Amino acid sequence: MKTSDKIRFVRQNMYKNKSRLFMTILATAMGCSFLMMIASVAFGLQKSYVDDTLKDQSLTQIQIHGKSEGSDFAPVTPSDIEAFKKLEHVSAVTAQIPISGKSSLEGYLEDTQVLMTDFEQEAKSGLKLSQGRMPASAGETIVGYNFAEHLMKDGKTAYSGSPLGRTISLNAIGYDPSGKELQLGTYTLTVVGILEKPAKEWLQSTEVYVSDSLENKLFPDKSKEPQPAVNVYADSADHTAELSKKLRAGHYSIYSVADSIRQMNTIFLVLKIGLVFVGTIAVLIASIGIYNTMTMAVTERSQDIGIMKAVGTHPRTIRSIFLLESFGIGVFGSVIGAAVAYALSTAANSILPSVIAAATEDRPPDDFVFSYIPLSLTLVSVGISLGVAVLSGMRPAARATRIDVLRALRRDL
Repeated sequence: MKTSDKIRFVRQNMYKNKSRLFMTILATAMGCSFLMMIASVAFGLQKSYVDDTLKDQSLTQIQIHGKSEGSDFAPVTPSDIEAFKKLEHVSAVTAQIPISGKSSLEGYLEDTQVLMTDFEQEAKSGLKLSQGRMPASAGETIVGYNFAEHLMKDGKTAYSGSPLGRTISLNAIGYDPSGKELQLGTYTLTVVGILEKPAKEWLQSTEVYVSDSLENKLFPDKSKEPQPAVNVYADSADHTAELSKKLRAGHYSIYSVADSIRQMNTIFLVLKIGLVFVGTIAVLIASIGIYNTMTMAVTERSQDIGIMKAVGTHPRTIRSIFLLESFGIGVFGSVIGAAVAYALSTAANSILPSVIAAATEDRPPDDFVFSYIPLSLTLVSVGISLGVAVLSGMRPAARATRIDVLRALRRDL
């Protein structure tokens, strides 16, 4: 018997009891849809939290806080920074020295966080600007995206223009070990660039970047110079783990967002496996309907089976016909269930924020994902549904091959 003949035979028999077939497919679709929807919650949470973690951070960034030397903890030194630059797969090493300051622009004043850094290394690290360019000399600077709106006159009127191309006066302030304020000098700087808008809407980027070529002027006494915030950047995300391992082997205390992502992914993997297991139970319940349908099909078609066996049809062919039918039920149910799951997922992401806002007066973040169905989840869910459908039809199919020809033809079964 050709495959086309098997399909035609199955299709004809499936049409004989449409209501029972419809209910079986419906049960399979509900099981597949439930499996996808319940697991999509874990995928949605993972996507939201991982994306939130990645905002304003880079998978290639490694923060270095110091070095363990026996029982002591030593800060990162300039020689350490130079050694970092020579490591394989390092694209940039930034060392930002934090300084307090007061900025003045056309009579508008602002308390400012000043970061003294190497602009060449900042450019290599991927520091992004919304306007302008990177500084090319010590007399040029870049400022945060929200710098201008925090400039105030008389504490009431905010600066309304753009600082790009303007000259600001920066009064740098430091502190000695006892906490006494130190005047580090006043510098005139031209704003040549504005940083990109922070990805997190609640962050306010108001900092001022100055060149590390001013280091000797700002800190002639090196003992009073604050410790820099050192970041090492790998040349690609694939090399971040390898580079982190080397730095840890050198007894450096480090942090990488990739480490947090890996830990979060492990937690979510356990959650997803648990939810898929729960969803699979629903598919197994639907398999009862498939088993019942296939058992009834064998009983109702006993005479057809007897005729096929009488003309010499191989038992394997008879078995394949019923497995093909159960597989067909699984295919229809899985496709319908997947389509319903995608529709429900879209509806959940569209409706739930408004429902939560109405109930709690606190709207979730705009980019929060309640339900996310990746292709992998679809394939796993459809695969489970098809597998369960075929397994449900195996016993009835085996029973069909054991039907006695004479009894079947007499309809005594």
